[in-house]
Amino acid sequence: MHFFNDLIVLIFWKLARLSKTHFGSSLSITKGFVRVQIMARRFDLYPDGGSYTIDELEERLGYKHLPQNIFKDPIEVYQKGLRVSVTPEQKELGKRFIDQIDAAYIPEVSIHDLGGKLGYGLFAEEIILEGAYVGEYTGHVRKNDQRYSTPQNNYCYEYPILDELERSYVIDATAGNLTRFINHSYEPNLKPVHVYHEGYFHLVFIALKMIQKGEQLSYNYGKQYWYVRQPPELL
Repeated sequence: MHFFNDLIVLIFWKLARLSKTHFGSSLSITKGFVRVQIMARRFDLYPDGGSYTIDELEERLGYKHLPQNIFKDPIEVYQKGLRVSVTPEQKELGKRFIDQIDAAYIPEVSIHDLGGKLGYGLFAEEIILEGAYVGEYTGHVRKNDQRYSTPQNNYCYEYPILDELERSYVIDATAGNLTRFINHSYEPNLKPVHVYHEGYFHLVFIALKMIQKGEQLSYNYGKQYWYVRQPPELL
């Protein structure tokens, strides 16, 4: 049975690598492979101590899992992405991490219910080395339309292209992957970085230091996030 499952995953992988589009997006077969890959994993949830698939976590935690970004208008986003200024570092990091981005990679992690305003948090279940790729912040990439902000949306992060009103697009992780559960800290162990590959940006997390097994993952949400919100609880 294990051999059969491995063979199916291998077939998906081979087809996926042959099915890349010119625009840097993957065809449906690629998304199918990624979905198979992530669905095969189980993640511990505390304090109940159970181990769950992504399908089960979606039901228990009340969110929709997106292993990769979904673009409301992928061609427009691609064209805008070709016209913006991109740093050499963003290009280099995009090239370095594109295989992990395509595979929707995330290290071994667990989800903890921390209670209160903190809600859920994401914890390392393996040692993560300094400088390592930890995951991509995924969601629906769209214009920053105020219609989506009532009630206040806590899961939006800037996507660095502008609309006709000079407003940045956003990655809305109302539906997203497990990185949406990473909490804020003023002493973070992760750094969010926009990287660039073939016309598209990706917001990825890179370890600022060695992270031990059992340590909560965190990054600094920034002053703009807290400007219109209550001060954060300390981790």
